[in-house]
Amino acid sequence: MIRILLADDHTLFRSMLEEMLMREDKLTVVASCSDGEEVISCCRSSLPDIALLDIGMPGIGGIKALEAIKENCPQTKVAMLTTFEDSENIKKALLWGADGYLIKDMEPEILVMSIKCINAGMVMFHREAYNLIKTAVSAESQDNQVRIGKMVFDGVEINIMRLIVQGKSNKDIGAALSYSEGTIKNKISKILANAGLTDRVELSVFAINNGIV
Repeated sequence: MIRILLADDHTLFRSMLEEMLMREDKLTVVASCSDGEEVISCCRSSLPDIALLDIGMPGIGGIKALEAIKENCPQTKVAMLTTFEDSENIKKALLWGADGYLIKDMEPEILVMSIKCINAGMVMFHREAYNLIKTAVSAESQDNQVRIGKMVFDGVEINIMRLIVQGKSNKDIGAALSYSEGTIKNKISKILANAGLTDRVELSVFAINNGIV
């Protein structure tokens, strides 16, 4: 049984959502909250498997509640369930370890499937939220591009080079930049190929000589 905490300041929506989820055999709602302070208290007492949080609640909003849950109840997975589809909220949710970012107008069966996937350890992002953050990251990457001769490096690549100069391992770099170790390895291979270099030592010298660090 997946134990769920719901948080939304709109009583009617919260009641309808609870009724819908309670009809599912493998789901049960153990707490229903209207603000962030209540969320934090109920999380500690009921220890839900998943908390579904609205962002725009009064007092302590959903993002602050997410922060508190991740710090104090790390066993609870957290998904934002909201109408707030802006890149800043999505970035904040990502930074604080949200396990999902779901939109209220999704079909009930898709929501149920998402809850089950999150409980199984997956991270679920609604396509619209994913597209927003992808666009924002792409724009940020373009803004942070560095050109060296005919070579162009994006913001992530520049940060990787700086961390390599500091002697960081692929694992450490991945943790710092929120990428898997394998992804970092692939990005470093791309940087080396782009710069015509063969190893991390040459890459460190290249970064220092070109003022990247």
